Amino acid sequence: MWTGSVKVLSDKDANRIHAASLEVLEKTGTFIPHEEILNRLDDAGARVERSTKIARFPSFIIENSMQKAPHTIALHSRGSRETIEIGHGLTHSVNGFDATFMQDFRTRDRRPITKKEVGNFAKIADQLKDIDIVGVQGIPQDVPQDKAGAYAVQMLLENTSKHIIIAPDTGKSAATIFRMIEAVTGSDDIGSKPVVSCHISPSAPLRWTPEACEIIMHVVKQGIPFYILPAPMAGATSPVTLAGHLVQHNSQILTGMVIAQVLNPGHPVVYCNAHTLFNMREGNPIIATPETLLLRFAGAQMANTYGIPSHSIGFDTEAHIVDQQCIWEKALSAMACVSAGIDVMVNLGMFSTGLNVSYESLVIDHEIFSQLRRFQKGIEVTDDHLAVNLINKIGTWGSYIEDDHTLRHFKKENWYPDISCRKLFEKWSDEGMKDAMAVAHEKVQGILSQKTETIVDARLKKELERIINEP
Repeated sequence: MWTGSVKVLSDKDANRIHAASLEVLEKTGTFIPHEEILNRLDDAGARVERSTKIARFPSFIIENSMQKAPHTIALHSRGSRETIEIGHGLTHSVNGFDATFMQDFRTRDRRPITKKEVGNFAKIADQLKDIDIVGVQGIPQDVPQDKAGAYAVQMLLENTSKHIIIAPDTGKSAATIFRMIEAVTGSDDIGSKPVVSCHISPSAPLRWTPEACEIIMHVVKQGIPFYILPAPMAGATSPVTLAGHLVQHNSQILTGMVIAQVLNPGHPVVYCNAHTLFNMREGNPIIATPETLLLRFAGAQMANTYGIPSHSIGFDTEAHIVDQQCIWEKALSAMACVSAGIDVMVNLGMFSTGLNVSYESLVIDHEIFSQLRRFQKGIEVTDDHLAVNLINKIGTWGSYIEDDHTLRHFKKENWYPDISCRKLFEKWSDEGMKDAMAVAHEKVQGILSQKTETIVDARLKKELERIINEP
């Protein structure tokens, strides 16, 4: 069975990063432009400078928060789907997240993504068995942009019953979305068994925006799990050295953990990794590099140090089409997440540094993750799996093909693909010489043409529209 995760930091180095983060937070602190949060931090022992809205954190506040934050988090779904518990180092996949463009399969042209297409992505993700959680694949560009996030969530609620992840950009948007969740669940206590969890991002360097603070207040009030998602850019908004970048990133994570625990002790938080480098050659952000692979491992180690679940962007690539570069970069970044024991990995279906998506890319990424899930399952060693009696029975001359042991185990022991080709050349040739993209396109068309179970009825659809359009 799976026995742990790969490490890139020694225990000594992880402790040095933690100690350096404590020094930064005690000496420099972080900018928090929200009076109630500052008041609560002040009461908890932080040194709050009202004129600058800077909060500085003595180390005991960090230690207290570490003790209060839960080690595991239950993510619920609507209907009969199983509850997911994160925090055990087994990776769960999420499609998404928040792309702007959609790429056409035939022309390869990219265009602004629509509300309907966001719903189609949710429907596809709902039907792919190894996508565990459904994220917002794109922000629809054909709706009023001040309500685009809410419209995107509407498409998720209407097309999947899996747990969903959101990333509202304002407190008002968060409040609207939570009213939508209350409507579809029929509950005004959506934090007791949360069917939704929420990304919230501090800004680099060392600051929270007023909008992020308002979102935190709504999330904590509702009891919704909170992914602390800083995205400092090494060389631009954080130190170019990986260790220095980690210290700043880790410091921002710790401020989110403290804020959550001060506002609501025991509130569920997740340590997120969205590491980005500044491309010194081209002047743009990049996410699919050897350095960001290392940072994923390091981030998972720091999450383990604090005893909270971990999260990472994955399936990352700078490629602008689904080509060889796209696939190797995605596979490497996903493998890093799985090998590090990341609990939640987002961004299946994305490319072009997260700006672009396609249906076929989502299906191919699902195939890659399905393989990695089998890898993470490891090797089961029981008396039955060791098969000593069988080996002795077959002896030096015989076949295992028709034995009952083979028939009982082959489906669970071996992974079988939906997209990958394992046929002999002649059969593949006779069937049209289809490449992976063509097979993925056929699978997409099959899913989208299916008549699926109604998740949200006509009455609830009208209610969601009404909530979205409230002033």
